[in-house]
Amino acid sequence: MEDRKKILDLIAQGKITAAEGAKLLEALIPETKAERKSKRLVVQIWQEDSEKPKLNIALPLNLAKLGLSFIPKNSQFKTSLNNSDFDFSQINWQDILDLAASGETGELFYLEVEEQNNKPFIIKILVE
Repeated sequence: MEDRKKILDLIAQGKITAAEGAKLLEALIPETKAERKSKRLVVQIWQEDSEKPKLNIALPLNLAKLGLSFIPKNSQFKTSLNNSDFDFSQINWQDILDLAASGETGELFYLEVEEQNNKPFIIKILVE
């Protein structure tokens, strides 16, 4: 806190420009906090051997955490992947978000959903 005040005083005294002061203030932010702000939760559904995901949703991690707080605990979010049903409420979203908040990145969840007479669908949840 004292460093911030010194930088602000230098700006007020005209010894450094506001732009220089902004760079110095930014350097005081802990790196982990800056990284946390830029993280995104990505949910993808792929069909085996496809080049692109069938579904690709990316949300800022903080928005995903906020959204989770509005979903009732006993709610279900079923979706149909061709001939099979999959209930997304069976995924422990809180554990995934807790892992992401602790600094984990990359693929946090992977599941293959078998299809009748089709290639399986692959559900991936990542933090970037």
